[in-house]
Amino acid sequence: MAGLPPARAVNARDSNDGGLPPPVTSTTPAPAATPAPAVSAPPTQTAALPVQRPGEPDTLTISFAVGIPEVPTGAEAGLKTLAARMKADANIRVQLLAFASDPEKSVSRSRRLSLERAVNVRKQLLSAGIDSTRIEVRALGEQAGDGAPDRVDAITSRR
Repeated sequence: MAGLPPARAVNARDSNDGGLPPPVTSTTPAPAATPAPAVSAPPTQTAALPVQRPGEPDTLTISFAVGIPEVPTGAEAGLKTLAARMKADANIRVQLLAFASDPEKSVSRSRRLSLERAVNVRKQLLSAGIDSTRIEVRALGEQAGDGAPDRVDAITSRR
């Protein structure tokens, strides 16, 4: 490194900033950073069944195979839910409107089959603990109206 002049010590007064001493740095610790506010999770949302208004009927329709009086296994969950609602509210009553078709158009056979269906649905409600005085059965045979010809409509109402 030949050709370079030897280094010399610099005094603070020799600098170009007007002879002021170097700035003093603070030796006190910096204030602790305040933690960021915790981000909360969005509120949990839960679904609820619509509330039945007084006097407003609610209907559970159970579809049956032609000529079969036994309650289909797929209807058990709906009947359990209905029974639970009825247990929770002593003012709920249910009317079972049963319909049945007959290939030979026999009024007595369709009426008998619709009665069997309604009684079988009633038995399930009774076995779930519902009082018989809260269940009304109506066997309507082939008078299905606008709905399917082989069904039981469980229509709830309040006393």
